[in-house]
Amino acid sequence: MAELTFEYEPRDQFMPLHERDQRWACLVVHRRGGKTVACINELIARATYTNKSDARYAYIAPFYRQAKDVAWQYLKNYGEGVVTKIRESELRVELFNGAWITLYGADNPDALRGLYLDGVVLDEYGDCRPSLWGTVILPTLVDRKGWAIFIGTPKGKNHFHEVKVRSELEPNWYHMTLKASDSGLIPDEELGEMKAQMSEEEYAQEMECDFEAAVKGTYYSHIVHQMELNGKISDGNPLWDPEKKVRVSSDLGRSDSTAWWFWQDGELGPQIIDYYEATDNIVDDLIDLLRSKTYEYEDVWLPHDAYAHTFQTRRSTMEQMMDADFPVKMVPKLAVQHGIDAARKILPLCTINRELCYDGVEALRAYKRKFNELTRAFSESPEHTWASNGADAFRYMALVCNEKEYIQEEVKPAVPVFKSPEYKLDDLWKDREQKGTRYKTLRM
Repeated sequence: MAELTFEYEPRDQFMPLHERDQRWACLVVHRRGGKTVACINELIARATYTNKSDARYAYIAPFYRQAKDVAWQYLKNYGEGVVTKIRESELRVELFNGAWITLYGADNPDALRGLYLDGVVLDEYGDCRPSLWGTVILPTLVDRKGWAIFIGTPKGKNHFHEVKVRSELEPNWYHMTLKASDSGLIPDEELGEMKAQMSEEEYAQEMECDFEAAVKGTYYSHIVHQMELNGKISDGNPLWDPEKKVRVSSDLGRSDSTAWWFWQDGELGPQIIDYYEATDNIVDDLIDLLRSKTYEYEDVWLPHDAYAHTFQTRRSTMEQMMDADFPVKMVPKLAVQHGIDAARKILPLCTINRELCYDGVEALRAYKRKFNELTRAFSESPEHTWASNGADAFRYMALVCNEKEYIQEEVKPAVPVFKSPEYKLDDLWKDREQKGTRYKTLRM
């Protein structure tokens, strides 16, 4: 074979990455540090010199459009000389030896199921859903003994942080943290300009690779962090009491995933025993899920749109689940902000099994407000990301929990207590819908 030449000239900082012999790697690199260019060329080099037949490699960004905008031109430019076919519609190139390199978005994980891969780069892994690695990507690598590189910039102590910690401890991992103050890749005057125009937290996170820096715009990350410090989110404690019934709240995804929280009421707060999230949006699958658990259900709370009839069955999700003998109830249809306020009150009272609720906890940690680039301010509405489903399901849970139930001290009510043994929450809500009156809070 003729000698191959590449346009890529590796920066000194990335030579250890290219020369590594570890199967797994984690790169925590400051903005504009060149990590994407280095990893695209790592894919090209590995695909070029592989001795495997029909080799397949992938670059995965949080969103498909992001993969195209960030990496597609790099792949075409640096692949000249070894790429023989370019498939624009598929974001795929084929090399002279039959190997493929394809760009994907983590927002469509089903496109990756059933594939095999010999190597993969996961860019900005902290912005991808936590289950992407274990349930989707890792199975594509095992039979081919493929490798993986996780790259990104810190966004709090999320699942990317856990990968970073693991890479520092285990010998079969390669790890590199490259801070702007150490890399020498950005001139000092430019760094000074960035410091002057960024907040201290933003600069620490984006340029100094600080996982401790606060992530702006998040709703619950500070609460989750405090709960971890207080031992209220921990492994090893199953929490489930088989003698008590289990309560459930859900967010039913239509075009994305469905999320379920499972909890029992404890003396001091909800004991969250389980969490489930998947793209199982057919009602029969949801029924099978609930039946597969060994729980006896006290109530199963569904969102307001569960009343909508599906095109396939002409029957609503609520009707089908009621026919399956589940104690179904409907969450009150209140403003999103009301639910977020309720979640902020309920969450600190919760105790959570991290092992069974890992993806749910990370969803709560990552849930954040939209950022308006024009006004340079956060809006009042949440940003729709992979974290939305789990956070919405928890919001519904908070709306049906009463934090006052968990306060041990007796508090004398400011107004007479209104009690009606025959007037339940569902009746109260129906009455409100029929009369069209504004929602009024009764101090109980």
